[in-house]
Amino acid sequence: MLQRLLTLWRDVRSSLWALPLGMVAAAAAIAIIAVNIRVDPGDDPVWFLYSGNAKDAPQLLSNLVTAMITMATLVVSITMVVLTLAAQQLGPRLIRSFMADRRTQATLGLFVATVVYLLLVLRSTYGAQDEVPNLAVSGGTALVLVCLIALLIFVHHLATSIIADNTIDRVGDSLDADIARLLPKPDFKPCPPPSGSPRDDGMPIRLSRGGYVQAINHHRLAELAAKADAVIELAVKAGDHTIEGETWAFIAPPEVASAEFQGKVEDSVLLGSEQASIQDLETSIRQLVEVALRALSPSLNDPYTAIAVIDRLTESLGKIMRRGPTQQVWADEGGTARLVAPGASFADFVVTAFNQIRQHSTGTPAVLVHLAKAMGKLMAQADASQRAVLAENLKLVLETGRRDVSLEHDLAALEHSVRSALDGGGS
Repeated sequence: MLQRLLTLWRDVRSSLWALPLGMVAAAAAIAIIAVNIRVDPGDDPVWFLYSGNAKDAPQLLSNLVTAMITMATLVVSITMVVLTLAAQQLGPRLIRSFMADRRTQATLGLFVATVVYLLLVLRSTYGAQDEVPNLAVSGGTALVLVCLIALLIFVHHLATSIIADNTIDRVGDSLDADIARLLPKPDFKPCPPPSGSPRDDGMPIRLSRGGYVQAINHHRLAELAAKADAVIELAVKAGDHTIEGETWAFIAPPEVASAEFQGKVEDSVLLGSEQASIQDLETSIRQLVEVALRALSPSLNDPYTAIAVIDRLTESLGKIMRRGPTQQVWADEGGTARLVAPGASFADFVVTAFNQIRQHSTGTPAVLVHLAKAMGKLMAQADASQRAVLAENLKLVLETGRRDVSLEHDLAALEHSVRSALDGGGS
């Protein structure tokens, strides 16, 4: 249930309608309250309070509504243009990041809410003889002025949001938050695995539908296994793609795997049409990698953006190094292992972060050199197992350079960077 709620919250948070719709509802409520409040301006009215007559109020509000609809259309058009540019230059999978931006959502909500507010106040002014909702009219004027200022700020925000470095930093911050949420702390003590593997003598469980594994309720599966005095071993993890009929779990002993039990087990996995970062760190890593791959494409040829991605990935990989390994065993209250699940290792994270960038950097020695220096920074903080992973990837970088770099000077610079990295430096 928690994973489904997280998925729903992710979809709502990254939508362009949720926050604006809430602001529209608030504006409608404020308009209804404001039109029923009458403030007597007296002989010496306050400067910010509307002091016109009932005949002029509808005309003023009508003009404001027309202007606001025009500005709201402009805001929506600018937003769509920016989303299109971002999809072309940085990748369509980053569109969700732009849509989840609270400032964009709030600006769209402000303009639409102002239009709704003005329409409701305008409706109340028609047919009025003497009394004018001067507080409501004054509030509408103030909202229009706020929208004018918000338009300038919004244009500046959109202009800066499509700068590659800002996008890289925003996605990197999201990755760091996922690292802190999904990876255990260094002092976490994993539960020992069961003595036998359900793969050997358990019953295979096949999926009745396919899609990307977005989340798995591991605690629910462990509870189900504990109640049945069984052990469940998963064959897939979050981020994997599955097809109908694929074996995704094994249950031992086989006799507990009734149709009802299998249905409860399958209900614990959440499948979708796209990958999600709810439980999959590699999804966020791939978003950054996609920016680098597009930057290295012949159409853009922007190695500086690729280098910026490498730097941000290096920072996040350093955080991964300082966390505990991915949890792969869940136990019941008595300490008996009930669920075994595959997890991504540090080697998987390094390969996901650097492998494709290395493969697409064959014509750009500067990127290969920067890859070697980045791994050198990680080597300086790595333990023995992590150093072995980084050393293997450094050898791949060097082999790629020896195969594709034609100038001896560039190859010598790459070899020097690799040697320095292997020595634990990075210079």
